[in-house]
Amino acid sequence: MSRRYVGTHTWTEICAFWAIVISGFAYLFGGIFRFIVSVIKDLNGTKTAAVLNNIYNIITFLGNVALIVAVAIPAWQFVKYRSKGWKVVFWIALVGFALGAILGLLGGLGIFSW
Repeated sequence: MSRRYVGTHTWTEICAFWAIVISGFAYLFGGIFRFIVSVIKDLNGTKTAAVLNNIYNIITFLGNVALIVAVAIPAWQFVKYRSKGWKVVFWIALVGFALGAILGLLGGLGIFSW
């Protein structure tokens, strides 16, 4: 006889589950797009490859956002009752990740380059 789990789930569990699902699909389809881009470049389809490369960068960005949601919520649960120093470190790390993800997206799209 199988056991059936009946109960409520926390927001952390729900966000972590959906973030893993979204990021898993984003990275899977992003990898497929990256492969298609490399094949098209070999066939001299430069314009099409550029469009697919932009789609890849957007999908990767969405995967990164989903992962940060999966990590940020439990991390906040860890620091929310701690001292102010812990909270400051949390917010600095979160903003640093967000800026890095956005700059990575803009650089991948060719909008911003070093």
